[in-house]
Amino acid sequence: MSRKTAIFTGKLISLSRPNQGMIMSSAEPVSAQFEVMNVWKGELGTEATVYTATSSDSCGYEGFEVDEEYIVFAYGPYDQLKTGLCEGTKELGSAQAELAALGEGYKPIADTSHEKKASETSIVHKDRRTSSIWSVILVILAAMLAVTLLVVIYKRRKN
Repeated sequence: MSRKTAIFTGKLISLSRPNQGMIMSSAEPVSAQFEVMNVWKGELGTEATVYTATSSDSCGYEGFEVDEEYIVFAYGPYDQLKTGLCEGTKELGSAQAELAALGEGYKPIADTSHEKKASETSIVHKDRRTSSIWSVILVILAAMLAVTLLVVIYKRRKN
């Protein structure tokens, strides 16, 4: 439990599998969106998205089905929660021992600070990437200008 970011029960409301290509890894991520019902660990809103590998060959949880309820043990940052075959995630109907051990949980909160932080962090990273790109462009333009000036000076001295 100490290594998990979030522990909750929820109803699976959507499942997004990766597009089937000619070459596909068993580790390709599957996105599972849950309606959160009860929480034991973490600051979760009424919905949470959890990622897992496509196949159990890469320790992915293959048992997800839409409209079924699960107990989910997830790790990682709130905006990229992950679960897998060995994390303890399972159908709620077969989780009586886990539910008894966890005791009483709490209801999800409507607005979570981690969702705001995740979106703010995303904006900051995009701003940094944009400024980095512009820095590279400016350096390239300055180098091109310097080379052009050197060529002009060289030709004038040669004449």
